[in-house]
Amino acid sequence: MITQIASVETPAWLASVNASTISTNPFPLKEILTDSLYYPSSGFDGYPVRFLAGNFLSFIYVDYGRTESDLNNELKNYNFIGYETIARRSLTEKDLAPNGWTPIQPLPIDGNPLKYAHWIKKPFAEWMIFQRQPDFTSEHGPERFSLVYLCADGVAAFQALYISNKITPKAVAIIRPGTGFGANWTDYRDPKQILARSVLQNPAGTPEYLLDCANMGDSVACWSQYDTKIAVLGTKQIGVWKRKD
Repeated sequence: MITQIASVETPAWLASVNASTISTNPFPLKEILTDSLYYPSSGFDGYPVRFLAGNFLSFIYVDYGRTESDLNNELKNYNFIGYETIARRSLTEKDLAPNGWTPIQPLPIDGNPLKYAHWIKKPFAEWMIFQRQPDFTSEHGPERFSLVYLCADGVAAFQALYISNKITPKAVAIIRPGTGFGANWTDYRDPKQILARSVLQNPAGTPEYLLDCANMGDSVACWSQYDTKIAVLGTKQIGVWKRKD
């Protein structure tokens, strides 16, 4: 957790989840999306959770190049230090998009979403609740946090989750944009291309914060709507930028 962003208290929906109720209760979609951190092309990068858990308690990770087996292996061998998975649920399309998975693509699309079709894995979605282990104190991080992991396209997922549900995340992370050898069909950092337009033109509003890694040494963020660097995270030098007032 960083001091430049206010900490948040554990909400009731998160505090009440356990191994039994996670499967039987309705999926709290709007609560999970509200004030979340959205991370497209995330891989299994734990940096946002490591440094910002407590400022955020809901993380949405999206990457179309990872399988469910990859996720299970990651959780088994490289779980978040000091935390254990206390509840987990496989999500359906209806859980995530009650009105249908209908991306709203601001034209032009600026590329071919199937350019790297050979890299795209079978879609899946998992919701996990992580609980801080008893040997760790509150100085290590919050008591618990939620993470939804989607094997999906980062642009389409943003549109289907946030725009369709009339919600904006509190932060978007452009840490692993996937350009070059990263098998991404579009450039997330380009403010004129489709991810930036989807995020910045969302009728529900613009995220308050932007995490931008590739511009780490510069005095400006990749999207000009963010003009104040409030923090730098770890050795990866991820800049945390605040939206213009």
